[in-house]
Amino acid sequence: MFGHLPGPTMCCQKAASLYRAHFCGLGTSLHRHYGAWARWLVNRDSAFLALLGSALAKAPPELCQTTCCNKFATPRDLVADSPVLHYAAAITVCGLSTKLDDDAQDEHGWRRHAARLGSKAFDTPIGDAMGLLHAMRFPVQDVRAWMAGQADIEHLSASLLECAAPTRAAYGEIVGYLAHVSDAPEAKPLLHQLGESLGFLIYAQDAWDDWARDKRRGQFNPLHAFPDLSARRAALLPSLEQALANLRRAFDALPLRRNRDLLRAVLIAGAEERVNQVAEEKDKRPKHVQSPIENTARKSSCCDKCDWCYGCDGNCCECCDCVRHCRPGAGGGNMIDCNPCDGDGCGCCGCDC
Repeated sequence: MFGHLPGPTMCCQKAASLYRAHFCGLGTSLHRHYGAWARWLVNRDSAFLALLGSALAKAPPELCQTTCCNKFATPRDLVADSPVLHYAAAITVCGLSTKLDDDAQDEHGWRRHAARLGSKAFDTPIGDAMGLLHAMRFPVQDVRAWMAGQADIEHLSASLLECAAPTRAAYGEIVGYLAHVSDAPEAKPLLHQLGESLGFLIYAQDAWDDWARDKRRGQFNPLHAFPDLSARRAALLPSLEQALANLRRAFDALPLRRNRDLLRAVLIAGAEERVNQVAEEKDKRPKHVQSPIENTARKSSCCDKCDWCYGCDGNCCECCDCVRHCRPGAGGGNMIDCNPCDGDGCGCCGCDC
């Protein structure tokens, strides 16, 4: 799980702080259990996994006052260590193991040697992560067998659906197991469906993005059967749209106890954007979506997307930057309370608190 999902695009400070608390809390957990180097493994996909587990749990996550990366920074609220964070951290480390194994098999030259050296260098923390997952009774061997069998499935006559099957199965199990970790057994079928749909989207999107590179390197890609761009799109888009519909259906039915809008902003909006990249023939590089933890000093406000914030017409949102620029009477309007966290929220925010 590396980099498929974006960070949330929302202006509600409470929602941004909650996302940051999970992202940085996961990084701190990786540091604590696997070493300082493991902090660099934290990514938006694993943060989503931790956030989803917290949303399913009966009790909200506990927060602790600490720093994330800079020990001299002002302490802030981070999600404290919990079974959900332990699970997400172990999955993240095992994801590195899978990536290294895949590169050692598929790459050539120095990339292959680097992957093999990396597997040896990180053998101890990877073993610790697998040991924790075994203790939690996660089916480690099944997931590793599915991923290891990827190369046996990929051949010239294999279809995209056949090639994506190991990734679909692995993601289905990874996301589905949150039902056990979060003590929400009733959610397992829906989580499994959500994970399978996400796994297919990730595999298919990678095949689309890497088509030219794989062609140049002589590596397998299930879309090589469609050398023409329009034919590739016609072959891929219906499957992507079906997986996206299944993803929406499973997510909408999940018995989430909190943070549904925040999760939707990450998962559904992120998946929709990636599918639209294929449909609209945009730049193959994923469009960067601003994450609240990446740059808090933005020059432009997210309220630029809210029509009612222009001209201070009396409907400015308290959660938005435009509050700092709009004053009662300016532009002929008056500021009113539009706090998304008080029950009468504004549409530009993703806060459902």
